[in-house]
Amino acid sequence: MPDALHFPAGLDSTRFLAEYWQRRPLLLRGALPGFRCPLPADELAGLACEAQVESRLVLENGATGPWELRQGPFDEDAFATLPEDRWTLLVQDVDKHLPEVADLLGAFAFIPDWRLEDIMISYAADQGSVGPHVDQYDVFLIQAEGRRRWRIDTGQSPDLSCIPGLDLSILEHFTPTDDWVLEPGDILYLPPGVPHWGTAEGECMTWSVGLRAPAWRDLAADWCEHQAAALPPGRYRDPNLSPQTHPGEVPAEVFAEIRTSLEQALTGAGPDAFAAWLGGYLSTPKEHLRLDPEDPPLTQAQFRRGCEAAGELLRHGWSRLLFCRGAGDSDLLFANGEVHRLPKTQARLLELITDARDLTLDQIAPWLREPGPLDLLCRLYNAGHYVFPD
Repeated sequence: MPDALHFPAGLDSTRFLAEYWQRRPLLLRGALPGFRCPLPADELAGLACEAQVESRLVLENGATGPWELRQGPFDEDAFATLPEDRWTLLVQDVDKHLPEVADLLGAFAFIPDWRLEDIMISYAADQGSVGPHVDQYDVFLIQAEGRRRWRIDTGQSPDLSCIPGLDLSILEHFTPTDDWVLEPGDILYLPPGVPHWGTAEGECMTWSVGLRAPAWRDLAADWCEHQAAALPPGRYRDPNLSPQTHPGEVPAEVFAEIRTSLEQALTGAGPDAFAAWLGGYLSTPKEHLRLDPEDPPLTQAQFRRGCEAAGELLRHGWSRLLFCRGAGDSDLLFANGEVHRLPKTQARLLELITDARDLTLDQIAPWLREPGPLDLLCRLYNAGHYVFPD
């Protein structure tokens, strides 16, 4: 897989982020020179039949009406009954299941890991499409096989109303301002909110690198729930209550007291506590992508011998490791929603395990000789984040 995007002359990742990122679309011709799709269409269809894989079929002219949506997992015979054209298979999180697909994420290393969501792969029959629509997150649309025509609307105030009564959010009105046909290795970058419509010209496969963009409502709800869980048990009390002239009145001091108490509960956490919550939130995987712990777990001595015998630790495709530098005497590692506090002396280890998907014995041997790092690596292994090569 290419380890970097090929930008046109005069443009690099720094200028891309400064001039295009979340501002305007960009078509990158030949951004992945020599790219060869490692995933045949029948293997993608096989993934869509597995219970732990999120997949969908979209038929422009379905049995139940226009733009029919079918949810996976699918039986193998589901594909035998599809029409010759105008349908699309979409499979989410393919990078979590196939390392050869995950390797492509290295070309997007100029974007922080916490912002990368997944690689979705779509296979489309001739004229296959999911209709004109809008995404609320950034996306890099990579043409992997065949040709796909992309039309986008960069107008000032596009009409975002959708066709009523559909399972999909299909734009009712779509007026493109740009029209391109992408070949293998081409990439179209789209910031959030740009209406777009991709249509296969013959059979084709497109890889979509989607970005994680937490919704403010979801963040607020989770933070409030997190803080509420940390409150001591108890209820509102008013030991200084006195008779009121109007019993139906709620006095202003009651509003003030309850508001002050709630604001303190939500804002009283220090920056370290907030970082621990947010890092855990950002590293939490989808429910069906939770790791299975090692059973039985290895002791530290068994784990160290296993590393020495295998010579390598391989990160599980479902593992999501992030870190932040703490304000005090420790840094924070976030591992699929779990928070580990580590002394500042282990900062290099944090950088190593979050930068690299796989770890060689040469890289980790010095850390295996130290009790703290050995304990951390063994816990990560037992939690399912790492495996030994077969």
